[in-house]
Amino acid sequence: MTRARLRFPAGDPIDVELDDVAAYGPVITGFRAWLGAVSASDQGRWVIRFADETVLGFQRSELKRIRLTPTGADITLGDPPRTLTVGEAEVVSFGPEPAGARAWLGRLAHGKGEAWIRLRDGREIRFAVGDGPHVSFRDPAEPPTS
Repeated sequence: MTRARLRFPAGDPIDVELDDVAAYGPVITGFRAWLGAVSASDQGRWVIRFADETVLGFQRSELKRIRLTPTGADITLGDPPRTLTVGEAEVVSFGPEPAGARAWLGRLAHGKGEAWIRLRDGREIRFAVGDGPHVSFRDPAEPPTS
């Protein structure tokens, strides 16, 4: 079971088991939020289309790093790794939308207002978003292969 840790500028972090998440919101859109969702996703295939009709397609297994810049992002892909600078103004479309709580948590740094997570036991967690919170994932350890 994967655990997400949400750390805020002030106060204690919140730990959430992703399997316990029943619903979450609000919807957070835009290219930067989409990049956050792609980065947080553990699988998937994505496409970015540019104004000059160039298409960049990649799988999660090829993605090494996404670093946001003031005008877009530096996306590092492949083996050996190579970094592509993507100007947000040149992006015509992107997709598909990564699904699930893990991907939504990756979008939080780009939201505004209040977000919420409803757990399967009925509890609800509400917190402010905007420039955070910082989200990290702790996946279960792989069993030994001996």
